[in-house]
Amino acid sequence: MLTVLCLNAGVDRTYEVDDFSVGGYYRPLRMRVQAGGKGINVARVAHRLGAETIVSGFAGASGGAFLIRQLQSEGIITDFVSTDEEPRVCINIVNRRARTQTRVDEPGPLITPTEIEQLRRKWSELLAKSRAAVISGSAPRGVPFSIYAELIGVARKVGVPVILDTRDELLAEGVKAKPMMVKPNLEELSLLRGRPVHNAQQALAAGQELADSGISIVLISMGAGGAVAVTRKQGSWIAKPPKVEAVSAVGSGDAMVAGFAAASLGGKGFADCLRWAIAAGAANATRFDNAGCTRDEVTKLVPEVQLSRVDELSLATAPAETTQATESLRGPT
Repeated sequence: MLTVLCLNAGVDRTYEVDDFSVGGYYRPLRMRVQAGGKGINVARVAHRLGAETIVSGFAGASGGAFLIRQLQSEGIITDFVSTDEEPRVCINIVNRRARTQTRVDEPGPLITPTEIEQLRRKWSELLAKSRAAVISGSAPRGVPFSIYAELIGVARKVGVPVILDTRDELLAEGVKAKPMMVKPNLEELSLLRGRPVHNAQQALAAGQELADSGISIVLISMGAGGAVAVTRKQGSWIAKPPKVEAVSAVGSGDAMVAGFAAASLGGKGFADCLRWAIAAGAANATRFDNAGCTRDEVTKLVPEVQLSRVDELSLATAPAETTQATESLRGPT
């Protein structure tokens, strides 16, 4: 079982327009309303890739009922803490001509101390039946920045590996608890390390610092440029995605996390997990519907992912296939 924690789940409203600028009036070419949040995106893709998945977090009132009902209709198991306030609404405007997205995200409901304590108890219950866990996204109001570090510590005590994908203070606190894997993008990594990280070489250096601190896998997403992976046991890697006709990049980082987790739980070694992560992110970018990529779409792209092993001394690359890579997220059965 893969447990995915999405504390700030919400209702996503996405509008696609032919062109977009401030102050205009538009009728969308397409629109969708769906359960949203980074963790929910991860759960959707992981489920489609064959991982038995349960998603938890905070969800209440009519909006919470909507997102739970929709997830269950997709075959995803849900176990949320009920809250008094409505979940947030997030608006995404996709500009077809310029290939850009404009997002407006609400901060989320105000969570009470009682609801936080209920989440702590539920997390421990879920870990008891989990092989791995993902903690993804932001936290709503009232939740301390230390929450992810605390939950990672609980998981470490029972031997369940955790992937962490968040930003700002939640990321800064979370990495202190040494999750099995973190997946920042370049902007998030820059803020975390306190210096600009703009390219693969800078990402490798910053990722190595995190690995040296005790994090086993640091996967750094670079958008269309692919990703850099730094590990404690398998060295460093550069992954280039296949060329695809991109529609929307929203959720591609979440799809990467799901691809890696699903492949790892399926028994694949590190190099193959990395291929599945990059393929899932690329497949997501080809679709208008967020986290809507299918297993067939991802599978077709996996062989087109280019991996290079980075020499630790010279940063020169060598064919990935020359190295036996086995490190992955595997917890108790």
